[in-house]
Amino acid sequence: MPKIQYVNLGDLNLPEFQAHKNIPPDHITEIAESIKSIGVIEPLIVRDTDQGLEIVAGCVRYHAARIAGLKAVPCIKLTLDPKSAEILKLHENIKRIPLDHIDQGFTFIMMMETFQMTEQSVAEVVGKSIGYISQHISLVRLNNELTRAVKDKSISFSQARELMRVDDPSERERLLRYCKEDGATIQVLQRWVQDYLRDSKSSPSHESTPRDTNYVYDDPNISRNCDACDKPTPINIIRQVFYCPTCDSALKQ
Repeated sequence: MPKIQYVNLGDLNLPEFQAHKNIPPDHITEIAESIKSIGVIEPLIVRDTDQGLEIVAGCVRYHAARIAGLKAVPCIKLTLDPKSAEILKLHENIKRIPLDHIDQGFTFIMMMETFQMTEQSVAEVVGKSIGYISQHISLVRLNNELTRAVKDKSISFSQARELMRVDDPSERERLLRYCKEDGATIQVLQRWVQDYLRDSKSSPSHESTPRDTNYVYDDPNISRNCDACDKPTPINIIRQVFYCPTCDSALKQ
């Protein structure tokens, strides 16, 4: 059974590949304040490398401990080869400290390129479906406005997954803009995408046909109840806004 030992922060090296690309400073500061109060309660996982001890799990705790002014932190040293270390990181980051969807995609790509893994083998390691792995990789490889929108959380991954079904870049960007500005629900977006795909099959030359710059779903038979007055409202004029439970209750009252 590996034992916990205290290791000087100066003797620890950060891994070459860090899954969390952008950790909010206030998140690290919050953990640092907790460490000042009660110390590091979960040991870091480290392994021996030619360059010294490398952090396998616990990079956030490492940064927070430095801010808190600690000289050493509790560590558990494991014997891990590079691939085993990355698999452990995946479980740490996806099961315990969730990565955002873009960081997950980059991590899946790194695993496949570095260790010659397939999407199926990555899926088995992570405990996710092959479709889940493939969708995240596809989103990252787009490297465009859609990728950035998921990263900054202006749309959800579910919305991005629907938008990736639209192969026309201009149409996809227009639907994306509508999602960001007007808060289209996933149900409405799915209907738009289905309409686009149906039109694409029936009109192979659709890309050369100018489209209205204001994409509006105008079927008068589709409506949604207003959250404030509960009145059925045509979907083409409904507007979606987001409130916390307290404000939502106050508005309805």
